[in-house]
Amino acid sequence: MAYNLHDYAQVEKSPLRAGIIDVFRRESVLMNELSFENSDTLSIQLTRTKGLPTVGWRKIGGTFSESKATFEPVQERVFDCGGFIDVDKLLVEAASIVNQRAIQTDAFITALAYQFQDYFINGDPTVEPDGFTGLKYRIMTWETGQHVNATSGLDISPDATGLAANQLRFITYVNQLIHKCDGHSCDMLLMNSSAYLALQAALTGSGLLSTTEDNYARKIPTWGVGGPKIIDVGVKADQSTDIITDLEDEDGVGSGPATSIYAVKMGDKFVKGFQLYGIDAKDIGLLESGVAYRTVVDWPLGIYHVNPRSFARLSGIIAA
Repeated sequence: MAYNLHDYAQVEKSPLRAGIIDVFRRESVLMNELSFENSDTLSIQLTRTKGLPTVGWRKIGGTFSESKATFEPVQERVFDCGGFIDVDKLLVEAASIVNQRAIQTDAFITALAYQFQDYFINGDPTVEPDGFTGLKYRIMTWETGQHVNATSGLDISPDATGLAANQLRFITYVNQLIHKCDGHSCDMLLMNSSAYLALQAALTGSGLLSTTEDNYARKIPTWGVGGPKIIDVGVKADQSTDIITDLEDEDGVGSGPATSIYAVKMGDKFVKGFQLYGIDAKDIGLLESGVAYRTVVDWPLGIYHVNPRSFARLSGIIAA
């Protein structure tokens, strides 16, 4: 059984862990939408569909040919993220209207939420083998058919020449992106702030922009009524570098003036989170050194996909 952060918030008895879950939900719409299932091992074995059987015709009196679907065994594993939150004893003991341990924990979990979102998109096992693999690598390396490119770059920035016509082309490309996913639908469209604002402008002009409310009572823009949620994945923990930049080339593989949008379909057969155990946070108290109080936070987690059409990427969009 898989649960999202809203579900965990309803049953969490530890005030410390409840507060941490609340920060995750506050800081990351993506994390709030994703479901996690428990795994009692450090890795899980999956079987992904690679090809369907061949269906034939037979003559009367003849026979059919035997054919099977082809599958690929894959392994996904959990990666432990977290850290120590140490606060000097003097800051804890001094009279203050600010709870130093609480504010440091809040800041640490905020950074962890941004780190998760960064790896969800950019996690690359060839660069960081101790973090999970993100959508960009999965699409560009494993599921190469899930890439749509706006040939020669499509300029939808506010000062673009021929903006109205470009916006209509943009909507067509995003429709192609969504169409790439299983069932020709998706749950989320992930992008940076430039594309987020440009897409809302294009959809407003075409009468396709709507909103929904998530389980954190936030208004989330959607592609039409009941359509995929439009999510700005924001910046990395440094608070300045976009997770999805405006610095890709028009093919989405090098440096240039373009950006990408990702369509994601979630659920048991699609993109899902898994964990060895849920978010763990312990107040260790005063360290043996006697000069600092420590909180330990860790969360062994990963993501996986079963269906190769669980996601898709649209590159070559110039939005800034």
